[in-house]
Amino acid sequence: MAKHSLNIGKHIRAAASLLLLCAFVTACASNKAGVKSPELPPRHWLEESPGVPVENKAKLDAAVPGLYDPNKVFTFEDCVFLAIQQSPLLVNSAVEIEVKRVALTDAKWHYLPEPRMTFQVSNNLTRYNTGMSQLPGNYEQTNFRVGFYAAFPNPVATYIEHNAQKLMVNLAIATHRKAVGEAVYKIAQAYLQLQAQQKILAAHKEILPIGKEVVNYWRQVETVDGRQGVSLNLAIQHERELNLNIEQAVMQETMERTRLKIIAGVDPQQRLKVDTKNADAILGDFDGQALAWEERWTTGEDELLLRGQIKLADYNIMVAWAQYIPNMNLQINQSPPAGQYNPPHGREDFFLHLNFDFPLLDWGHRYRGVQTARMEKAKAFHSIFQKRTEYSNEWLRAQQNMSLALTKLKLAKTRFTTTEMQYKESHIAFSEGTLQLPDMTARQEAMVTARIAVIEAELTYKLANLEWMYLANLLQERFLGLPAKELM
Repeated sequence: MAKHSLNIGKHIRAAASLLLLCAFVTACASNKAGVKSPELPPRHWLEESPGVPVENKAKLDAAVPGLYDPNKVFTFEDCVFLAIQQSPLLVNSAVEIEVKRVALTDAKWHYLPEPRMTFQVSNNLTRYNTGMSQLPGNYEQTNFRVGFYAAFPNPVATYIEHNAQKLMVNLAIATHRKAVGEAVYKIAQAYLQLQAQQKILAAHKEILPIGKEVVNYWRQVETVDGRQGVSLNLAIQHERELNLNIEQAVMQETMERTRLKIIAGVDPQQRLKVDTKNADAILGDFDGQALAWEERWTTGEDELLLRGQIKLADYNIMVAWAQYIPNMNLQINQSPPAGQYNPPHGREDFFLHLNFDFPLLDWGHRYRGVQTARMEKAKAFHSIFQKRTEYSNEWLRAQQNMSLALTKLKLAKTRFTTTEMQYKESHIAFSEGTLQLPDMTARQEAMVTARIAVIEAELTYKLANLEWMYLANLLQERFLGLPAKELM
């Protein structure tokens, strides 16, 4: 009895050592999991993503090395290339491509079963049969049993999952293309607004000498006439107003430049030299009136993504039907089936078990899963028509915004022409001595103010055309080309 107790103690110590080893491995894994993951290095995601063509790829490759030159002056295309290279707005969609690719690799390995090993250690808790005849030779001894089993994956579900993951990768690429297009649109907006603010700032600086001239005029007049200084005080106050207008314009220009930096992924404190002379080339010869929304709808990412959702819904229906296939697994162990018991003093055999598992009655669970998948496909199918209607409405709104902005621009130009004529008339009258300097400068300020209104109206008109151009997917095509016709 003491011998058996000694054997039990050895096995208990062995089991305890095994448990401590498992705990140590688990602790090491936990410590490793807690280590901070290294940050992803800057990557040119667009270049490494198949299915995302760049029409001027050679130009893009040539531009990337010089983007970090401290003396570089950025054009619109340079800002776009910089945003593609490092903008935080594009990180999520770019990383999602890599996530879906890993999921695709994982789906490929699901075709193979996952072999597993079972290791069982057992011993008697009671010894009621000690001394009886016909006992096995290993009675009252620690028994070790090793077994193997592997569950075979559902072949149909695995095949559908593999194809669905291919589709998900392409959907992620299309989503990234859409994010890049939105970044290009935002950069173009900031670029046009920065150009307009620079023009407005130049116009305000043009008025400033006029205010100083009026102050000097009233200072001389009141010195000669002995006035109380009311007109001079008003002129000085007006000069302060002109200076504040310049400060306001400078701040607005700084804000637009900061906005451009944020979109392009540049630190707001970092210096960014921007050349806005070619801002008018962004729109080029775009004419929205010559386009039809029915034709441009098929050139965007939205229509492609929605068709991908319908195909994904088809896969979900097939996966739901695949649940009717029975489960199958293979086991190798020392558990004998009925009729093949081991003899009392014999050696235990290993047995191969091939098991099929399917319900006799699932209470409609699988059929309801199929019906749910069908309804999800119906939702995806009708979402195309809904999105298509929304696109046509947005097209009409963009067209109306452009027409309204064009009317406002014409009105602003007409008012500027009127104020310009009034200034010329006042300048002639001042030269003839029939008009005082303050009256002439007031007309001149009105003309410059009207010119600023023209600049703002031009900006509104350009932004309206830019929105229409973005809606027509022509702005994105300049850098991304046309999307794929099919995702798979």
